[in-house]
Amino acid sequence: MKAIFNSRTIEHSDHLLKTGNRAFCYGDGLFETIVTGEDRINLIDYHLQRLKKGCEVLGIKFPNLLSNKKLAEMIAQLKAENGISGATRTKLILWRNEGGLYTPNQSSASFYLEVKPHTSSFYQEHRTIGISKNLHTLQSPISFAKTTNALTYVMAGREKNERGLDEIILTDIQGNLSETHISNLFWTIDEQIFTPKLDTGCINGVMRTYLMEALQMENNPVKEVMAKPEALFQARHIFTTNASAIKYFSCIEGQNKVYQNPLQLLMPFLKRLPLP
Repeated sequence: MKAIFNSRTIEHSDHLLKTGNRAFCYGDGLFETIVTGEDRINLIDYHLQRLKKGCEVLGIKFPNLLSNKKLAEMIAQLKAENGISGATRTKLILWRNEGGLYTPNQSSASFYLEVKPHTSSFYQEHRTIGISKNLHTLQSPISFAKTTNALTYVMAGREKNERGLDEIILTDIQGNLSETHISNLFWTIDEQIFTPKLDTGCINGVMRTYLMEALQMENNPVKEVMAKPEALFQARHIFTTNASAIKYFSCIEGQNKVYQNPLQLLMPFLKRLPLP
């Protein structure tokens, strides 16, 4: 499989990382997972806006090669060279170049881009969601972004599997609902849609942003809140969003209540895509 390292096409199996790589040593980097295709909403610009903001916070110089147009061209190039058709899942990783220990001595960056076929549906039904017992998000100047230090989410994914859940919710250190281990969280009460504030330390997801903008245009604004897990017990719908999919859940671990499919509520948004 072909990939791109900075402006150079390489084999994705090539060894790029040196022992001094700052993403490897210190988590001093960012990444974006971008899903594109004819049956998808093009959110490349949203991804790049978040990536640029993350670079500003970290003091990393954003590569000139990563314009919206150039990134779309590189994705198309890799699709063609790898014989990929249909929807595509692109992984873009950016890191500060080597130099220094905890304190970096430069701001230049390198990036790596690879593409893979993406076959899962955009709108998905799942059964059980639960709440993490020990893991929490923490708000910081960089918590809105996806960084190469994702250990909290790795551990949450392991807890999810150990408990036999389809998804797991993290709370912040005050016990407020924050996000899941791979997605932003939404729920509804009396037709009002809620989502946790970014103050909880949740990632500012690109699909979260786009969904909120779309529903605002439909006069159905999403309310950002600080809420305890008990709020979900009053909800009618529970669903999550990320760049790949919207997933809805029918039950919470340990609760008897059955949650409904939010299809009708989300129809003004979903009509932008072919329905499954």
